[in-house]
Formats: sequence, structure tokens, C-alpha cells
Amino acid sequence: MSRTIKRYENRKLYDTFDRKYVSLEDIANLIRDGEDVQIIDKNSDEDITTQTLTQVIAEEGKKGRNPLSKEMLHDVIRWSNTFIDERIHDVRERIDQFMPESLNKFFGKKTHEDVASLKKRVESLEKVINALVDEKNTKK
Repeated sequence: MSRTIKRYENRKLYDTFDRKYVSLEDIANLIRDGEDVQIIDKNSDEDITTQTLTQVIAEEGKKGRNPLSKEMLHDVIRWSNTFIDERIHDVRERIDQFMPESLNKFFGKKTHEDVASLKKRVESLEKVINALVDEKNTKK
């Protein structure tokens, strides 16, 4: 179940679960903690999760904590709609195949929970990418 966050006209974000205003950083922390979020425009009831998560990624980048490499960002922009599903599938297979080994190599021995957490973050990123592609298709 997703945590619902409402964006008001003044661009403030309100967490309906904790009943308080939150920042983009707070949303990033919720996601890091394994929460799924859904952001709804209070006036139109439009789901604006994709746009808001894109803002979260941009803010993370400004703080030097961007989870995406420069190369990956270039690829996301270059990917055409006809190849996006295929490429996401390829990336996911590679991550499943190599990530545990890479984690051990770079960070020392990690627990299964660390790998599972990282996979969740990748899956969240896949959702953002798919939503961006869907949004682009609907605007055409």
C-alpha cells in the first residue's frame, strides 16, 4: 500500500499518514526506508508521483547524492519508446546477476537485506522511468 501525499496549490506536500507537511528530502527518506509513495494534486486529484519523484532525483543530484550516473542519465534521455522495455529488462537481469558480487567487491560482505533493499530502489527507478515514458506517450 502506498503512502498518500497531497500537493497543495502553494506546492506544499502533505503526508496524510503522519498528518504533517513534508519536503522532497522527507519523501526521499521515506522511499529509502522502503515506503512506496503516491503524490496526488489536491485540486485535480491527478497522480503527480512521477513528476515529484523526478524532482526528488534532481534534488538528490544537487546535493551530490544522485543515484544515477551521468551515463545512465544520458541513456534515459536517449532511449526510444520502442526499446525502453527491452533495455529495462536487460538492466534488471544484469543487476540480478552481478549486483551481489559487485556489492561484496566494493563494500565488503553485505547481508541479503542490503541486496534486497538495493533491488527495491532499482525497481522504484524502473517505475519512474516507465511512468516518464508513459507520460511522454500520452503527450504525443
